[in-house]
Parts: sequence; structure tokens; C-alpha cells
Amino acid sequence: MTIFYCPYCWHEIPENCDVCPFCGEKVTHSWASLSYEEKLINALGHPEPTTVMRAAWLLGEKQVEHAIPALLRLIETTSDVYIILEAVKALGKIDTPESRKALLNLSDHPVSMIRREIKDFFKHHPNRYKSSGR
Repeated sequence: MTIFYCPYCWHEIPENCDVCPFCGEKVTHSWASLSYEEKLINALGHPEPTTVMRAAWLLGEKQVEHAIPALLRLIETTSDVYIILEAVKALGKIDTPESRKALLNLSDHPVSMIRREIKDFFKHHPNRYKSSGR
């Protein structure tokens, strides 16, 4: 059985729902008007972890700079270390001064594989460290 979610609040909704009964968004019309990148950013809130990881990966691959705040919110709000790791990797692929600064701020993360990913990013991009304001 297929489960349908509101793409804004991620509550489960009926299949042919036009307006979400939880958040009031016009599901079909509003969703169709969003760009692919905005849909990926919205997918960072999906309840299924693999969907969130896939969205973060795609945002990194596409180097979507305006996804940086959403990726940072995701890192702050999830306890899933694999989602955090994928968001950190995406920040590295986006590779702007803002994303590099965020990676530096996360370089003392309590999870070793997150710290290692950030260390590896700066090891492979040594000039990025200097251009991050530190």
C-alpha cells in the first residue's frame, strides 16, 4: 500500500487530497509550482530517512547553494548520524564560503566519522581552510 505525505509538513494524507488537513497547504497546486531544487529541500523533512539522505546527496551533487540553511537545520535537528554525514558531504560538495564556515564550525562534532569527513574535506582542499575566515 502506498503512503502519501504532505510535501510541506510530512503528515500522512489521503491519496487524492488537494489541501493538507494538517498544515492547510494546497498540496497539488503548490507542489507543482516548486522548482526541482525546492522540492529536494522540502524532502529534507521527509519521515523516511533514506529519502532525506537521497535529497541531501542530490543537493550536494547539484551544488544547490540556497540549500545550505536547510542542510544546517537538518544537521541541528536530527539524531541520525548517517543523515548528518550525508548533509556534511553535501556541504562539502556545495563548497562556498558559507558551507566551508559551517564545516569548520562542525569540525568538533561528537561523532568521529563526521569529524573525519570534515577533516578529509579540508585535507583534500587545503586552500579552502584559508578562505573560510579562520
